[in-house]
Amino acid sequence: MWQSRRLLLSLLATCALIVCHSSGSSSGGSVGPTAGQLRRIWLQDHCSAGICTDVHIARSDYVIFSQAPIAKQLALTFLNSSIAKIPHLMFDTFPDLQQLRMENCSLESFEKPQFEGASNLMQLHLGFNRLKDIPKNIFLGADNLATLQLQNNQLKGLHNHSFHALKELKELSLAGNQLEQLPLSVFAGLRKLLDLNLAGNRLQAMPRGIFDRNLNLTRLNLADNRFVAFESELLKLQPHLQLLDISGNIMPELTLNFSMLEQAVAHGCDLRRVTIHGFVRDLDVHNNSLTDIPLITHASNVTGLDLSQNPLGNLQGNPFRRFTALLRLNLSTINAPEFAEGLFKKQAQLQMLDISGNGIYSMKITIFDSLKALQYFYFQLNNWNCDFLQLLMSSFVKRRDISFMEDVTAPELVDDYVDGIACWYDSNKVSKKCDGGGTGSSDAALELSIVRNEIKAFTELVEKKFIKVYRMLDEMKLKL
Repeated sequence: MWQSRRLLLSLLATCALIVCHSSGSSSGGSVGPTAGQLRRIWLQDHCSAGICTDVHIARSDYVIFSQAPIAKQLALTFLNSSIAKIPHLMFDTFPDLQQLRMENCSLESFEKPQFEGASNLMQLHLGFNRLKDIPKNIFLGADNLATLQLQNNQLKGLHNHSFHALKELKELSLAGNQLEQLPLSVFAGLRKLLDLNLAGNRLQAMPRGIFDRNLNLTRLNLADNRFVAFESELLKLQPHLQLLDISGNIMPELTLNFSMLEQAVAHGCDLRRVTIHGFVRDLDVHNNSLTDIPLITHASNVTGLDLSQNPLGNLQGNPFRRFTALLRLNLSTINAPEFAEGLFKKQAQLQMLDISGNGIYSMKITIFDSLKALQYFYFQLNNWNCDFLQLLMSSFVKRRDISFMEDVTAPELVDDYVDGIACWYDSNKVSKKCDGGGTGSSDAALELSIVRNEIKAFTELVEKKFIKVYRMLDEMKLKL
């Protein structure tokens, strides 16, 4: 069979030479075709070390790459090229090809038999092109393909047999297309699929059972689609799921039910309630509308929890008492100017804590007594009292050699800095420094200081408003 292909290549090349000679074209380099001609491209003139540049193949071109197969070429990447279709004889010319990159090449369509002879191909990257359809059985011949990248094309639909024959496929990206629905059996033949990316499409729902044959699935990205609810039964048969990302889908509630899930990501969904049954290791639900922390059945197995940018407010009681295995906790920008004294009492293993951006003025220093393993502490962008901040730095942060991040607040907007963290004094006069023997002020004094700071902030806001009004009046006068 291989000899017959070589003979076919030789005959086609000879025909191309005859046709081109009859049209008066030169024999070297690329030959521009007229109607009905074969066009030959010597890739030796365009490629070096597996990088091919300035290759242009129109939709009507019938291309001959070479008169004889080019052996031991394992990878090809096309740059600055315009290729409307993959030539029929691509894999006859390069029988050993394992990786093919035709990204951003204006690729428009496939033509059967497109991948005949591509049994050695393992990676195919066709992202950022103009593909509108994946025909049925188009990948016949690419039996060992493990990675298929089709992101950022113009795909609007798929067929049940679009990926037929790809029994070795492990990674598939269809992100950034225009898919609105998926047929039930579209992924049924992909028994070894590990990573599936469907982000950035127009999916509103998926048929139940669509992943029942993908028992090895470990990563599923459904972010930035149009789901209004998530059917957790879709993934009931996946025992090894590591990542589920459903961010950017606007839905009021989220309920997940898995035997084991390493990481669940659902930020920017406007969520108001989250319930998780089963085991989840890492949960990221930042930038939502949560007023209560998620209800997690097996909270003692959670090691990472990101609740930042939610309007949780002051966390009453001890809502983290069951989260005893936490290593990372992000409470940044949750509108919590105060934290209860026993809030972190059960987090002896916590390594990273973020409470930045909450307008915190002060707190009882004993709140950190249980955080014996803390290594990273982010507490910038607050309304710290300078005296308390000095105590916090000396008795906790520096004493335990904890890493932290400095403020970027402009100097004219603050009273002082303590090791790079912005702070304010109780009055316009610099107060005395606190020692390590206590909190430095009574509860009544702290309340008075809070009121003073609120009045100061309100006064500054009013002044800014008046300045803006005066400027507008001046501009109006100038116009008049």
